[in-house]
Amino acid sequence: MFVLRLIVLAFLAFYSYSMGQERGGLNAFGEFVVFSGIVFIPALYMLPTFEAWLRKHPNLTSIALLNLFLGWTLLGWVAAIVWAFKKQEPQDVAKAVPAYAPVFPPTESRQTKACPYCAEEVLVAAVKCKHCGSEIPPT
Repeated sequence: MFVLRLIVLAFLAFYSYSMGQERGGLNAFGEFVVFSGIVFIPALYMLPTFEAWLRKHPNLTSIALLNLFLGWTLLGWVAAIVWAFKKQEPQDVAKAVPAYAPVFPPTESRQTKACPYCAEEVLVAAVKCKHCGSEIPPT
């Protein structure tokens, strides 16, 4: 699709430029074609930026600036179009490993029951409640 856009824009830009050369008077269509160069010539010039925008390139601003300031040289224009077509390589991101991760021993599942006097949780093997101090009857 890029080649088609390039050929069509180059043809229209060249055609509008060549119609403007002095060889005689122009009719209304000829003047329209000449003034259409105001659109087609900058469109051809900024084609690398348009291609980068279509491809959602992450460096669109950089490509546009290169195209704008160095696109008048053939080398700058070609560099911008090559950059616009270059695919981004996936970046390998290293996962951060914490420097120190405390290791806790596995906790034993402790069986508890409620104290009949204060309703606090105490161990099943408890004889006396640690919260209210009352004697717990065996179950």
